[in-house]
Amino acid sequence: MEPRKRPLLGLVLISGSYCLGVVALIVAMFFNSEEVGIQIANVHGVPALAGFPILILGCIVGALVAIGLSKMTSWGYWLTLIYVCYLLIVPPLLVGKVPSLIGNLTWPLTVAVYLVLRRKQYFGTHRST
Repeated sequence: MEPRKRPLLGLVLISGSYCLGVVALIVAMFFNSEEVGIQIANVHGVPALAGFPILILGCIVGALVAIGLSKMTSWGYWLTLIYVCYLLIVPPLLVGKVPSLIGNLTWPLTVAVYLVLRRKQYFGTHRST
């Protein structure tokens, strides 16, 4: 049986930030769900009418990313990489609608580069000789 891999500090920080984001979205659902939902929908490139459902979807995806990265699963790696690549593609297409183009590109680009650089921790081959 292969020993459990310990997540790297970078993965802990990334998954922790997604946990914090999930908590923020949950709090927003109780206090200002309509306005925050519209902002989140705009940033993700979906119609503003999807405000509240996008908060729920954001919580689910954020929780899955946090769990997948912290447990160093291959599905967590791919889910995170797909999600941040989506965020790298959508904001440039919505230049007029995104409040902070640079801020909305910095985080996904950082996470994508970090994951690509650390892919060996997820998919490295270990041979027993």
